Amino acid sequence: MIEKIKSNLLAGIATIVPLALTVYVIQVTLEVTIWLGGTVAEPLERFVNANFPGFGLLSSLVGLLIVFLALIIVGALARNVFGKRVVNWMEGIFKKIPLIDSIYATTKQIIETLSGSQTESFQKVVYIEYPRKGMWTLGFVTGESVNEINEQFYHLFVPTTPNPTSGYFVIIAKEDTTPADVNVEEGFRMIVSSGIVGSHKNSIVK
Repeated sequence: MIEKIKSNLLAGIATIVPLALTVYVIQVTLEVTIWLGGTVAEPLERFVNANFPGFGLLSSLVGLLIVFLALIIVGALARNVFGKRVVNWMEGIFKKIPLIDSIYATTKQIIETLSGSQTESFQKVVYIEYPRKGMWTLGFVTGESVNEINEQFYHLFVPTTPNPTSGYFVIIAKEDTTPADVNVEEGFRMIVSSGIVGSHKNSIVK
């Protein structure tokens, strides 16, 4: 009973915290946008004596544009060598803090999954019987190969849930897989949400 309560508690935390953090980030972004819009609008209004209808909306759009450009600049910096070192250093700090490491990893994975930045290297999604016959899971095709007698195989990444940054590499015969009726991004959303998000139908045939 206690173990069940503990499991439900952890599942609740893993579900609610990333969602709450995402909402918080959106809220902060909107507040910064409005603040920047007001900051830009005040001197601009004095300079051009602007007092026309819709000027407040225009200033908010300018603030949103500034936030958008700032995100692009941060993203560009994070992709170069120095920026990656800074990001890795900060991630290393987060990973050393209990609970924070799980929250950060899950939230990051959700954002990357929704943006599609971590799904480009996967070709398609299939179902396989894993870890034993009669149990099915999603596998993401990363490549193909053939053996000496021309039998065809898939190279699969089988992610763990709810954090698919880890998983298993599997080589499996094509005939032992079943094409999934979801695309790569939908498959990752199913993994991240532990099956909460996704279609209620599948193509598995026993």
